[in-house]
Amino acid sequence: QVPGRPAAPHDPLPGKTGSELFGMWSGKFNNNTLGFLLSVSADTRKLAQEGLDTFSGYRAYTQTVGGSTVTRFGNQDVRAQDIAEKREKRGLSAAVQWRPSNRLEISADTFLSKLESDRDRYWLSFNPTDGLSNARYSSNNILLSGRATTAVLSNTEFAAVDSDVKSSAVRAKFAVTDSLRANVEASYGTSEASFHQLYFRLQPLAGVQPVVDFDLSKGRFGEYAISGIDLANPATLRHTILFDNLYRAETDSKALRADFTHTTGWDVVDSIEFGARYNELDSLQNPLRADIRPTGGIPAAQMSAFLGQYASSGALGGLPANYTVAAKGTFGGCADFASIPAIARDPQCIDPAGTVNSRAGTFNIRETFTHPYAKLNYHAEVGSINVSGNAGVRLVKRKLESTGNIMNGGGASRPTTFVREDPEALPSAVARVDLGDGNLVRLGAARVAAFPNTADLNNGVTLSNNAVFVNGVQTGVGSGSGGSPNLDPFKANQVDVSFEKYFGKQALASLGLFNKNISSFIVQQQSAESYNGVNYFINRKVNGQGAKVKGAELLVQLPFYFAPEMLRDFGVMATYSYIDSSTPIRDAENRVLPFPGLSKNNVNLVLYYESGPLSIRTAYNWRDEYLVSLSAANTGIYSGSFTDVGATVRYDINKSVSLNLEANNLLNSRQRTYDGVVEALRTNAQYGRIFKASVSMKF
Repeated sequence: QVPGRPAAPHDPLPGKTGSELFGMWSGKFNNNTLGFLLSVSADTRKLAQEGLDTFSGYRAYTQTVGGSTVTRFGNQDVRAQDIAEKREKRGLSAAVQWRPSNRLEISADTFLSKLESDRDRYWLSFNPTDGLSNARYSSNNILLSGRATTAVLSNTEFAAVDSDVKSSAVRAKFAVTDSLRANVEASYGTSEASFHQLYFRLQPLAGVQPVVDFDLSKGRFGEYAISGIDLANPATLRHTILFDNLYRAETDSKALRADFTHTTGWDVVDSIEFGARYNELDSLQNPLRADIRPTGGIPAAQMSAFLGQYASSGALGGLPANYTVAAKGTFGGCADFASIPAIARDPQCIDPAGTVNSRAGTFNIRETFTHPYAKLNYHAEVGSINVSGNAGVRLVKRKLESTGNIMNGGGASRPTTFVREDPEALPSAVARVDLGDGNLVRLGAARVAAFPNTADLNNGVTLSNNAVFVNGVQTGVGSGSGGSPNLDPFKANQVDVSFEKYFGKQALASLGLFNKNISSFIVQQQSAESYNGVNYFINRKVNGQGAKVKGAELLVQLPFYFAPEMLRDFGVMATYSYIDSSTPIRDAENRVLPFPGLSKNNVNLVLYYESGPLSIRTAYNWRDEYLVSLSAANTGIYSGSFTDVGATVRYDINKSVSLNLEANNLLNSRQRTYDGVVEALRTNAQYGRIFKASVSMKF
């Protein structure tokens, strides 16, 4: 067999059409005891995003109103940005399988993947709380509009991503005895990724004082008017910051597993499963970082060879249609500014490996996991009721060794190794109760654990050093990220029960109830920290204790078998879930925060039509707001409610050829985040609709 699928995805926001290609060949030989499979894939996409963004977000400050002190919250980092990205992916996989008898099967597979991406990002930014006047606040004391006397920054970022993933495995299934079967596997994988970031900042010349009138409550992104500066004229600007950062990461993964199943022949316990697994992860990050800030800045008029004009998308009302930026292709790194010694001869450009940020971002994390397990599978008849399920326990032990460079407040770093071990016992049990006539009850109870992501376990701090200074005074807070190697794993005790009714022709209705008592969880938090006299907001993962999550899920799958003839090819699948969660964390206004990532209400609805060669599906997905993380102002950062509507059409011309049409985000929905309350707009990004046409073929 040789299936293939060429496709052409179209993204209206950038107005670009990409390409996709998938092909597969498979064959059997030697009386079907030997099989091979080979597949290749390639796709190119041109994507875009536009809207409002922020990093530093909101800050809390006090004002005296009518003789009383009032705490206000104001966005201090408005970024009107446009992003254009070209992304190319390539993949290759191969597998071989040999089955000489029903007692032995040996297989091996390998997978290769490559991703290349070029992203251009342009944005204007300013601090609405700087030199604030004519301020208007909401009833929640959120800054909505006003006039800021502040620096307006022109920002350019060129980013190139290169990622390679390789993975191979060998496995064997065999019968040890007539009642004991085994499945063993050994695998090895590597991943390498690089991210080259070139960031170029222009800000007003000393003595040039922009004024920004803003109203964040108008439209989807706010409305703005900038006066006191012509951002399209380089004569009003100076270059103040250049980043030439090369982030490099590599991870090696080794795994061994052995699983055994013993068929008992007993009345109640059908079989016993047992085995063990071993995983080893070795992750290294070793960046080269140059953060160059010429003293006093360089007049933009002296850098004409590296400058150009950017035509704004116009998504944000009132901002300039054109403004001065770094020109694409005029430099590939700081060394290309040979005509400007303040950049090319800067010590960080000459020796990027020796910078404080390079050392702080260099770390090596080793994790090993060992987990033996045992499980009983049972089956019994209790009167006319059939009961089946399993019960078992898994013993997990993780050992962590994190070596990195800790940075102190003076900007110096020192190498440190952090070691930690975590043993966990994870029992679980499930039961399936068949009451007859299509009625089922499922019960489950378990203790679960999930360990932190490797990237969060670095014990160092990395600073972006994008703080804003005006005449030597810091007016904008810098950004950075820090690791947390001493994070506890996510741990919870959970129980769930579901009631299912099967009826008609493939129809199903079910109700599920669940409850989780979470002893520890992980959430991202921004904290205000100072290094070498410069203020930063540092993103770190922290632990929370004692959260609770409970809820219900309703599912209906209903082909219209009962309807008149003309409607019987239609059907519907619908789910609704309600999740109530709470944590011990309270924000600056003493509000109890929910569990991160969980929306209270979630709806999924699919209407389909299946008749002969034609298949049509329309999907509606909606989720309520949910908590993302904690801000520097100690408010919850929420992602607003989101609606997505998509549709697919497939027509089978014959058994070998099918035409496919696919549309996503038909409502052109935007992803909005806010601080604490809905009017505290933080980000609002639109990605546009996506359309794709493809042909599936089999030979």
